[in-house]
Amino acid sequence: MAIPSRPTAHQTASPGAVPPGRSGSGTTQDEPPARAKRGELAVFTWKVLIVAGVAALTLFLWKVSGTLLLIFTGVLFAILLQRLTGYVRQATGLGHGWALAIVLVALVLVVGGGGWLMGTSMAAQLGQLQEQVTKAMAMLPDEWRQRIMDESKDWPWMNQLSSFASSLVYVIGDAVVVMFAALYLAASPGVYRRGVVLLVPPQGQERAWEVMNVAGDSLWKWLIGQMVAMAAVGTLTAVGLWLLGIPSALALGMVAGLLEFIPLVGPFLAAIPALLIAFAQSPQDALWVAGLYLVIQQVEGNLVTPLLQKRVVDLPPVITIGAIAAGGVLFGLIGMFLATPIAVVVLVLVNLLYIEDKLGQPRHFPNNES
Repeated sequence: MAIPSRPTAHQTASPGAVPPGRSGSGTTQDEPPARAKRGELAVFTWKVLIVAGVAALTLFLWKVSGTLLLIFTGVLFAILLQRLTGYVRQATGLGHGWALAIVLVALVLVVGGGGWLMGTSMAAQLGQLQEQVTKAMAMLPDEWRQRIMDESKDWPWMNQLSSFASSLVYVIGDAVVVMFAALYLAASPGVYRRGVVLLVPPQGQERAWEVMNVAGDSLWKWLIGQMVAMAAVGTLTAVGLWLLGIPSALALGMVAGLLEFIPLVGPFLAAIPALLIAFAQSPQDALWVAGLYLVIQQVEGNLVTPLLQKRVVDLPPVITIGAIAAGGVLFGLIGMFLATPIAVVVLVLVNLLYIEDKLGQPRHFPNNES
């Protein structure tokens, strides 16, 4: 009796059956999970690349932050030059180039004359201050005077002088960069504005023009408010010091007006040279000068600034304080100078691009009525 042979796989399989582990297309059954894993890996890779790119861009911007701040300073001065040039063109009918030249010559005369006046006056007062310090040293007990002289021998005068000279060179170089950046931007503002707009996709270029216009107008209004406040503080300081009989009243008034550009901190810095010069005359004069600066700051903070804010950009005080503190910690003195205008630009971008475009709500800054 013959034993039937066990059927082979080919014999038991139906004609249309597919061998296990195979699909009709000739691929394995575990391909969908593998494909999903590859897709997840690709998404994860892109996320990692994006994070790395953002981190690299942030590091790059941090490294060149000093240069970016100088360029922003040039933009501020360019806005000033451009607006003043526009007024000269309206008054004289001259072309843009000639009007800009008139503005530059006027500014050079004002700044140069003021710098010469302030320099000569301060040099004379420094000599008087040195005499007063010498007299005060002579009035000290011999033991104290000898101790001060011994301590002064150990002070690193040469290192401090070298550090100051190096810092002065950097300041002059930065001023030259700002000056040329402002000149080029003011001479051909349309070229650079179009260059920025071209970086935006076509569907957003019209909005980019609008954002730049609003930011420029806001910075100009802020500059107007600052210049009026600076002129008011400088005038009040010069007149008050003159009435008190303090030498170099005009030069000290100019210093107070210029340092008014730095909110909150500038007035304290401006009071230092005035107090030194007043103390060179008598301690009583120094007390009168301190009271004068305190009164002027109260008038500026409670009368001048509120009146200006009705017509110019009204920046919330908390944002101003926070911006100045952050600017000083991150970028030093130049950060404190530029903290407020940078805050103005940031608020414009947030209000236009986020509150209006993303949330669909009316913006709150800058106020359309300002």
